[in-house]
Amino acid sequence: MGMKNFCVSAVAAAVFFVAGAMGAAADERPGCRLCGMYLDVYHRTMATAVNKDGAESTCGVADLLRLVDEGGGVGAFSKLTVHDFANGREVDAKEASYVIGSEVVPDMVPNIIAFTGEEGAKKFVAEHGGEVISFGQAMNSVSPMGMTMPTRIQSAVPPPAGALSFGAGPMYMKMDEVMVGSDSVDPAQFVKGKMMGPKEMETSGAMFMASYGITNRTSVSVKMTHLDKTMEMYTMGGKKVTTTTNNGLGDTELTLRHNLWRDNLYSRFLTLQAGVTLPTGDFDTAFLDQPGLQLGLGTFAVTGGLIGSMRAGDFWFHTQASYTLKPENSDDYKFGDTVTIGGAAHYTPTSDFMLGAEVDGVWTGHSEYQGTEIARSGGFRSTVAGLLYWRFLTALGGNFNLMLSVATPLYEDMNDYAMGGGWSWKGLVSFKRRLPLFEE
Repeated sequence: MGMKNFCVSAVAAAVFFVAGAMGAAADERPGCRLCGMYLDVYHRTMATAVNKDGAESTCGVADLLRLVDEGGGVGAFSKLTVHDFANGREVDAKEASYVIGSEVVPDMVPNIIAFTGEEGAKKFVAEHGGEVISFGQAMNSVSPMGMTMPTRIQSAVPPPAGALSFGAGPMYMKMDEVMVGSDSVDPAQFVKGKMMGPKEMETSGAMFMASYGITNRTSVSVKMTHLDKTMEMYTMGGKKVTTTTNNGLGDTELTLRHNLWRDNLYSRFLTLQAGVTLPTGDFDTAFLDQPGLQLGLGTFAVTGGLIGSMRAGDFWFHTQASYTLKPENSDDYKFGDTVTIGGAAHYTPTSDFMLGAEVDGVWTGHSEYQGTEIARSGGFRSTVAGLLYWRFLTALGGNFNLMLSVATPLYEDMNDYAMGGGWSWKGLVSFKRRLPLFEE
C-alpha cells in the first residue's frame, strides 16, 4: 500500500477512535447501549428493562426487544415497560399493543411503536399504515441488527430519515496471474517466447464515504477514493522488469436508493438503485495500452438496477442486478459497459457483530478506442468475499463501527488475455447516528 494512502487512512481511523473515546469519556448524556442514541431525545419511544443487575433504558421498542433477547429472554427480566407513542404514558410491555411497518420511523428499524391498547394502535394504522401485533409477535419480528450492509453490492433496506453515516479506511488489491480466456497462467511462463508481458498489478488506496436518509424510503450516498496503482511488466522475453505507476484521486460515486416496496414486518424489501460516477479521476492517454492504470473513466457514467433484501431470523440476505453505461470520453476512449449481479448472506449473532459471505459476477463489454473495438478487453469475473462487522463503541449519540472484507476471484473468463487472480481487502471505520426528528 502506498505510504500516502496508508497515512491518510491511519489518520482518519485514529481520528474516529480518539473522537469516540473522548466522546464516551466526556459525554454525560445517557444513551442507548445498543445504538448510542440519546435517550432524552427519544422519550416518546423510550423503553426500560429491569433484571437482577438493575434497570436499563433503550431508545425504543426494537432495541428493548434486542436487549431482552440477548439478556436471556423475557423470563430473565422482572419488569419491562414501554411508552404509549400517542400520550407518553408508561405501559407494561407485555400488555401493550404494537404497530409495525407504518410510514413513521420514530427510533430504530424495524419501526415497532407501542400503544396502551388495540384501539390506539388501530387508529394509528388507519392514519399511517402498518400492522397491529402483540408483544410475542414483536419479539419474533426483531433480529439482532435492523439491517446489514454488503460491501460489494447494495442493501435494499432504506435507512430511516435523518440517518447519517460517514467513514474512512484503506483498501488494497493485487493481481498476479495472466488470464488467457478462463485459464490462469503464471506471468513468468506466459512471457516465454514473447518480447513482453504483464507480471503484476497492485492497487492501494484510501476510501471515504458518507450517506444520509432523506426520507424513510430514499437515501443518498457518496464514495471517494485516492488511488496508488503500480503495473510491473516483463520485457526482453522476461529478462527485465519495468515498473509504471500512477496515483491520484479516483472517480466519485453518487448513489440514490429508493425503496419501492417492503412488507409490514420490515423483513422483505425491493429497492431501486440509481447512480452517477463523476469524472474526478484523471484519464491519461499515456496509459492507453494499460487501462488498469487509469484513475478514472474520463467521463460521466450512469448506473441503474434493482436490489432485494430479506431477513430470516438472525440472517440477512441481499441480491442485486445492475447495469452501468460508460459513454465515450473526450479522448475517444470508451470503457466497456458492465452488468453486475450479486448476492450476500449475513449472520448477526448479536447486535454488535456480523459475519458475512458475498458473491458477485461482473460482465464487462469490449472497450473501444476511436470507434474501434479493443479485442483483448472486457470479459467476466466472479468474486467471493468474506466480511466481518463489529460495532465497537456507542458514543456521541451514535455508534462507531469497524468493517473488514477480504476477497478473491472465484472464476474469471477474459477476452484474449488480461491480469487476474490475486486477492483484495478493504477496511472501514465509520460513525452512524440518526438526527432526531421527534425532539420537543
